[in-house]
Amino acid sequence: MTDLIRIVYISRATFATSNPADGVEPTVSRILSTSRTNNRKHGLVGMLYYGDGCFFQCLEGETSKVQTLYKTLLKDSRHKDLKILASEPIKRLSFPDWSMKYVPVDQHMRKLLEEHGFEQFDPYRFDHHLVERVMQLLQGVPDPTIPPVEGRASPPARTLLAPGLAAQPDSPPSANGSAKLSLAISIAALVISVITLLLVLSRL
Repeated sequence: MTDLIRIVYISRATFATSNPADGVEPTVSRILSTSRTNNRKHGLVGMLYYGDGCFFQCLEGETSKVQTLYKTLLKDSRHKDLKILASEPIKRLSFPDWSMKYVPVDQHMRKLLEEHGFEQFDPYRFDHHLVERVMQLLQGVPDPTIPPVEGRASPPARTLLAPGLAAQPDSPPSANGSAKLSLAISIAALVISVITLLLVLSRL
C-alpha cells in the first residue's frame, strides 16, 4: 500500500510584487504553471495561496515524492523562510483533481483575517486553529485560473403529488367514463328486453 502524506508549509516571497496579469501576479503565475506540470508528472496534488508577500501551500502525495519536492523547494530562490506548519499521513488525497489549485486574495480571506485580528495575511502568526480554518476556506473557494467544469444534465423532473391523489392517466378520463356508461346502459336495456320477452312467452 502506498504511503501518502500531507504537508502545509509557508514562505516569504523574495521578488517584488508586480501588477497581476489576469488576476495573478506574474511570478506566481509562472510558479503555478511549473508546479502543475511537475505535479501531474509525479502524481502530486496541492493548493497555493499568495497574499501580502507570503505563500501558504498544501501538498499531498506519496511520502517520498512530497519529501523530494520539499527539498527542491528549499533551494528555490524565489522564496525564503520556509516553515512546515503541518505534516501528517493521510489515507487518500483530499483534492485529487487539483494538480495545483490557486486561491487569490478575496473578501472571504480578508473577513477571516479580520475575525482573528489580522490586518494582513501573515501565516507565521497563525495558530493551529487558524491554519485549519484557512485550509477549509481554500478548499471551498473556486480557482479563477481554471475554467469551471460544466455540470452534468439534471435528471428529468418528477411530479410530486399531494397525499391521496392518484396520477392522472394519459387519455382524457371523461371520454373513458362516457364509453363505460353507454355500455352499461346498453346491457341493462338488453336484459330488460329479454326479461319482458320471457314474461310474454310464459303467459301463452
